[in-house]
Amino acid sequence: TWKVFEELRADGRARSIGVSNFRIVDLQRLLAETQIVPAVNQIEVNPYFTNDPLRTFGLEHGILTEAWSPLAQGAVFGEAALAQVAERANRSVPQVIMRWHIQRGDIVFPKTMSPERMRENLSVFDFELGADDMAAIATIDRGPQGRTGADPDTFDYKPR
Repeated sequence: TWKVFEELRADGRARSIGVSNFRIVDLQRLLAETQIVPAVNQIEVNPYFTNDPLRTFGLEHGILTEAWSPLAQGAVFGEAALAQVAERANRSVPQVIMRWHIQRGDIVFPKTMSPERMRENLSVFDFELGADDMAAIATIDRGPQGRTGADPDTFDYKPR
């Protein structure tokens, strides 16, 4: 499939090509067997599951991370550390999470049908989180236990 994607890019039918839910081992194989590095890997990333080893591997190879479920489907909204950062920034918790992603270099597309939430989601470019706030958010990472979706290794969904 990737070789077909490479052909599409080579003949101009695609400007960039990427992958979704690729683990480090998957990316290593792709890099070893093909010519074009994926532009992006869409993976689950949220404050409860920062997925840093995979994000770091991607960055080291020029692969951007697109955060799937960037707001953890709302599971993190009641987190005290996020509420404290939001209060200091005079922003909502979702805005703080969005800003956290942006400052980490993640591509983020939150899902909403609400015009009000769309406006709120776009109001994250006129403030920055300080190093202390970024560090506070980092403390709530739960590793793989913080997933809201299926684990690409097993395709098992974690019960909510």
